[in-house]
Amino acid sequence: MPTDAPITTTPRRGYSALVGCPLAGLLAGATLLRIGRWLLGGGRTTPPGLLPLAWLVLAASVLYGLWWSRRPPTRPAHHPVLAFWQGLICADIALDLSLFGWQKIAKLQFFTPLGMLDLPFSSFSGEDLTWAFFGYSYPYRVAIGLLQILGAWLLLFGRTRLLGTLVLVPILLNIVLLDYFYHLPVGVLCHALIILAGVLYLLLLDYERLVEFFWRAPGRLPRPAFPGRRLRLLGRLAIMSLPLLLLSVYHFPDTYPQLTGKYTVRDLRLDGQPQAARTCQDSVLTTVYLDIAHDCVFEFNGPTRRLFGTYSYLAAPRRLSVRWRYPTPRPDSLQLVLTPTPAGLLAAGQLGQQRVAFRLVPAH
Repeated sequence: MPTDAPITTTPRRGYSALVGCPLAGLLAGATLLRIGRWLLGGGRTTPPGLLPLAWLVLAASVLYGLWWSRRPPTRPAHHPVLAFWQGLICADIALDLSLFGWQKIAKLQFFTPLGMLDLPFSSFSGEDLTWAFFGYSYPYRVAIGLLQILGAWLLLFGRTRLLGTLVLVPILLNIVLLDYFYHLPVGVLCHALIILAGVLYLLLLDYERLVEFFWRAPGRLPRPAFPGRRLRLLGRLAIMSLPLLLLSVYHFPDTYPQLTGKYTVRDLRLDGQPQAARTCQDSVLTTVYLDIAHDCVFEFNGPTRRLFGTYSYLAAPRRLSVRWRYPTPRPDSLQLVLTPTPAGLLAAGQLGQQRVAFRLVPAH
């Protein structure tokens, strides 16, 4: 086995077997599926027979765990059979995570097609955004990969296994949160959760040591220099609540949240004449962005034709005024009156010497 010392540190042999055996089988099956898909299926398809083999491994480990947990607890907690299954968990996690790390270093992860990088940012899915962001810096990618390899290798030795779990828990928790909130495929999220469950299982094997270190052992750092327990408590509460107090008096830049958003322009009229973009060369107002800090962008049938300005808004008359600042300052400021409708906002007013009217429909 990859460990050089018995791993089991809890006397609850039945519970450890009932959880550890199925978890070892689940990790072995997941690792088998991932490596098989990567080597034999190009990362896209599952080779025939691989999925039934993974299910067979899981079923055998579950049945063995049930059988072992029901045996009379007459054997010591450091039993070789239980140590085998816990060592198998270490081996599965170490193999999978170290492979993940080397794939990052070899530029086999966080790859985004060059043609996709020139697409609009808003067109990216959560998965594409994640891979494009982490793939931007190769040194950062190497650093992540080395940390995964380091944590994986630490699991292989009895004296460093606890340190390895403490290194891997925040890494895996961050991966799980990214997979969930950025809507990566369900299979990717499940795989990360399985590895996290295995690391947490290994961490809980050292539960007593962790409790002793964090709660029972005397603190090594000096206490804050406050004369008295109540003053120390008040000082801590003040530090904890001060950020909220500062936020309560801060002037947030989103002054008009009811306007902030992206809008599609409909029924555009200049001096009463309808305007519409018929070809990609037509410079006609098609999109409006009203952003925080009174920033606004008017797009004319393409991201390369834009006017950037600063708007002001009077809520009572619903009057919006825009001063242009880029590409060059312009004297023809925009004055609009916004009227809410069920379908969006009806805008009417003046653009320089021209009368202008259009509808702003929220873009989703």
